[in-house]
Amino acid sequence: MEAVIAPRKPPFHRYRDESGHSGVVAYAVMPDLIAVQFNDGSVYLYSHDCPGRRHVNRMKAIAREGHGLSTYISRHVGNRFSARLGPDEWLH
Repeated sequence: MEAVIAPRKPPFHRYRDESGHSGVVAYAVMPDLIAVQFNDGSVYLYSHDCPGRRHVNRMKAIAREGHGLSTYISRHVGNRFSARLGPDEWLH
């Protein structure tokens, strides 16, 4: 019987927040999704399935730039996310 290997979760990168006013604290990038941690500790997963590849790719680019991610999410994505995790759920 083959061992089942759980996929590794990528580490979070601190969001630069060049404006100093973002609700985003950190992000993690995977091939088909981005995980965004907000200042309340919650983590939202945005995938190619929801809100879609175009939005996810744009969010990845913005996250790396360190400016405008929270605004992009509120203006273009809204409540379209794949999952919402509590502050400790990403760690398990």
